[in-house]
Amino acid sequence: MEWFANTNYRVLFQRQVFFGAFVNAGHELLRHSDFSALPDNRDYAHHHYGFFFQNGFSKRISTNGEVGWGRDTNFDSPVTQAPFLAKSSYAQIALTLRPAGKLTIDNTYLLSRLRGLADGPGIFDNHIIRSKWNYQFTREFSLRFIGQYTATLATSNPNLTSLQTTKNFNADVLFTYLLHPGTAIYFGYNSNLQNPDPSLTFDPNGNLNRLRDRYINDGRRLFVKVSYLFRF
Repeated sequence: MEWFANTNYRVLFQRQVFFGAFVNAGHELLRHSDFSALPDNRDYAHHHYGFFFQNGFSKRISTNGEVGWGRDTNFDSPVTQAPFLAKSSYAQIALTLRPAGKLTIDNTYLLSRLRGLADGPGIFDNHIIRSKWNYQFTREFSLRFIGQYTATLATSNPNLTSLQTTKNFNADVLFTYLLHPGTAIYFGYNSNLQNPDPSLTFDPNGNLNRLRDRYINDGRRLFVKVSYLFRF
């Protein structure tokens, strides 16, 4: 029902630095039992090409990532329409900063995008931006902050996708006192924002309707966790 093949070439340098390129191909077979809109079995052929890299040359700055283009299946077609092939592109980029000895900042950006074949209209763009800050005050005491923004920007053309435009921002703060592995005290706070329509109505595809430019705080959580390891 499915196969995948990949080939790549990588050039290695000193200090964990490398650069490479890749090509892959594959196919998947979808059935009527998988998608009711399919009248019979249908084969979908995929291919991708792109490059990847890693740079660990500096102790204070390191990066790695992969960027690719190709063809993928749009599984989020309207409920009455069978999945169809579309142009795809994606990026996965990571950047780690160590501006001070006790501070580490990990940043990640993920992008996936579908477009119609033959330079057709956009179907959706999906963005995930994440930043994690960790400050180690002492060996036992640390502070961590994570902020993540996720957005799926869907086309307004109902013939291309069943997706709604969704936006979400989540913030998480955690204080940790780690006496030794297994024995610790955690104190944290989490808050979440997203864009559901307060009317809680649904579109023809069964998705919750969304607001374009307004966020609602749909969750706040304050917690304390104590862990103790008994040694015998």
